Amino acid sequence: MDVGRRRPSGRGAARDDTGDDWGLVTALVRTLWPYARRHRRLLTLALAAMVGEVVTALLSPWPLKFVFDSVLFVKGGGQHLRPHLGSHGVVLLVVIAAAALAIALFDALFTYVDDRSTEVVAQRSIYELRKDLFSHLQRLSVAFHQHADTRVGDLLARLSGDIQTLQDLASDGVSNLITNGMTLVTMVAVMLVLNWKLAFVSVALTAPLVVVLRTATLRMRLALRQARKQEGRVSAVLQESLTAIKLVQAYGREDYEEARVDTESSRSLAASLEAAVLQARLTPAVTILSTVATMGVTAYGVVLVVDRSITPGELLVFLGYLRGMQSPVKQLAKLAYQVGRATAGMERLNETFAEVPTVVELAGALPLSPVRGHIAFEHVTFGYVDAQPVLRDLSLEAHRGQVVAIVGNTGAGKSTLLSLLPRFYDPWDGLVTIDGVDVRDVTLASLRAQISLVLQDSLIFRSTIRENIAYGRPDASDDEIEAAAEAAGVGAIAARLELGYDTVVSERGSSLSGGEKQCIGIARAILKDAPIVLLDEPTSSMDSFTERLVMEGLEHLMEGRTAFVIAHRLATVRHADLVAVIRDGGVVELGPPAELLAGDTIFAELARTQALLGEPPRERPRRVSQAGHRRRS
Repeated sequence: MDVGRRRPSGRGAARDDTGDDWGLVTALVRTLWPYARRHRRLLTLALAAMVGEVVTALLSPWPLKFVFDSVLFVKGGGQHLRPHLGSHGVVLLVVIAAAALAIALFDALFTYVDDRSTEVVAQRSIYELRKDLFSHLQRLSVAFHQHADTRVGDLLARLSGDIQTLQDLASDGVSNLITNGMTLVTMVAVMLVLNWKLAFVSVALTAPLVVVLRTATLRMRLALRQARKQEGRVSAVLQESLTAIKLVQAYGREDYEEARVDTESSRSLAASLEAAVLQARLTPAVTILSTVATMGVTAYGVVLVVDRSITPGELLVFLGYLRGMQSPVKQLAKLAYQVGRATAGMERLNETFAEVPTVVELAGALPLSPVRGHIAFEHVTFGYVDAQPVLRDLSLEAHRGQVVAIVGNTGAGKSTLLSLLPRFYDPWDGLVTIDGVDVRDVTLASLRAQISLVLQDSLIFRSTIRENIAYGRPDASDDEIEAAAEAAGVGAIAARLELGYDTVVSERGSSLSGGEKQCIGIARAILKDAPIVLLDEPTSSMDSFTERLVMEGLEHLMEGRTAFVIAHRLATVRHADLVAVIRDGGVVELGPPAELLAGDTIFAELARTQALLGEPPRERPRRVSQAGHRRRS
């Protein structure tokens, strides 16, 4: 059984780089539609405004046509220049000017409504998408977050940069595609009605522009997708280096880390520069081809005007539409550029959403009722990699109110065992029960609410000491927080600080010593007041003075509660009711610490190895068979 990430095929699969813009924009709409559909009224308004923009684009050349055909020229035996304007001409000119102004005003109104509505929908949808992505990441199993392929910097890039590219495309891309696509189609239709010959010439001369734009934007898309993916790797390297800055400086590895960042950044830069060069080449090519198309249509249009196949005003409409066609083509080319930037981000987001937790809450799971504290690991087998179990048929039991110390060499599986109780992982075989109830049959929230956890390196947020202590119980009063802090020895720490409990600690608690962070972690567990306590080397980071101070807090924390303590230090172990020695994935010894220390046991050997008993270590430690552990009573 693989407890790493499970990547279903389909949604997270890579897309074909040669896919058309419509397909990619459609994929974007599918991604955002669950969020955008909550704003149907704004979407309907935006769509109506887009249609209005198309209508005004079609109407914009026509006032100039009527100026030429009805004001400047008069009919009768052909088109003749009007000798004088006259009152009728003035009225007609005023009407045409008013119509042109009305078209411009409506176009401005429709553009404003379109931009505002699509921007609001896009931003709200992206806001909700980011929330859902963060929520999804929060609920993925620990196996995903601790997998070798998972890098925090890359996840942060997905939450920020990748989502931003989607927002940029959603704000402009959909409107761009609809308005410019409809404008192209309707303009060609009107041109065909006016004069099909000139319409075909216009389309034929515009076709090379479309081919050039298409070829260039496909190449840009490939380069931009590669650049976007590479930016995620750059973010991961930056996050790793800055998080471990103390280690980097201690070992003098600044140059090495700079070289890592330079290597990853240069790959992103190369891809971005390739896209920029293509864009720089594209602009003059578009200008030249647009000019050629305009001159060709103008030349053929003049011939048609002379032959009286069309009027001068109709030629102006054609030229206006030709220019209007070239603008949408350019805008659709920009859309391809935006799609190229957003495609990689969309794929990476869908890839993340496709991840499924390896620890899932069963349908119909019930809340765990208040527990008494009887815990049992029954024939548990578990590992992180297929066919490589860390725990093998392990059984261990703790009765209500007992403190069980778990000892063993590094890598024996001590932390792995405790991670099964709050269901950070599920065993391959066997059961973990609380008061006889399989932990897989209850809701995760109710299970974890019954457990307080103190890690080997307590995690501290960039917040006040008070808020860090209250993290597991944010509704606690100040008196309760300070009482828990005093019990864990945090009171003495806060007393040395100018703002006391309201002092803001730095990110990851780097402004505190290891012992001070551990005290805060213990105070957090005391305040939560859960009936089950898991302690992973709670005094490993403390000096002897701090350890004595905190042991009183630990006694208070464990009093009346079922507790498991991973420990090597005798001061911690002596407070336990039982000691379980783990070796080769199983419990090989179990008994009260005093009796195990007094006998010829593996635990006594471990204690002597750490110079806890003042006796030299033996040359050959005794091994106990896995067939069954010994229990001394």
